[in-house]
Amino acid sequence: MTISAPLLAVVLLALLVGAAIPVLYQMYQVLRRARAALDTAGPRLERTLDQVGQAASRLDRIGSALETQAQTLKPLFEAASMLRRSIDRSGKWLGTAMTLGGAAGPAVIAGVRAFFSGAEDRQNTDGHSAHRTSNHDSHNKETLHDL
Repeated sequence: MTISAPLLAVVLLALLVGAAIPVLYQMYQVLRRARAALDTAGPRLERTLDQVGQAASRLDRIGSALETQAQTLKPLFEAASMLRRSIDRSGKWLGTAMTLGGAAGPAVIAGVRAFFSGAEDRQNTDGHSAHRTSNHDSHNKETLHDL
């Protein structure tokens, strides 16, 4: 019993169609669900993109406003930078001056005290009255106290 070629082709075609129909139906169901999901997600996605666009435009406006304010503040920052450089330069000079003042200060104070105590000794030896000497002493003490 030999099977003819056309009969064999029909049988193979029937098997192929029988196997392809469930696969095609499943693919149809998947595509239909995907389309439904995209139909519901489309408007939400569009709203979201509109909101993102509005936020981007607001940020752009804020950025341009800040840029304008930064341009107006630029001279202030440049002046502050120049002031900082001047302070850095004068800081070295000021440190040197303070060192010299700290070293010379006690010597000057000692000299002033010696001067006033020497003047007091000279007044006492000149024979001035005790009343004038006591007034002068209180004045010298006040002057030294002020130092």
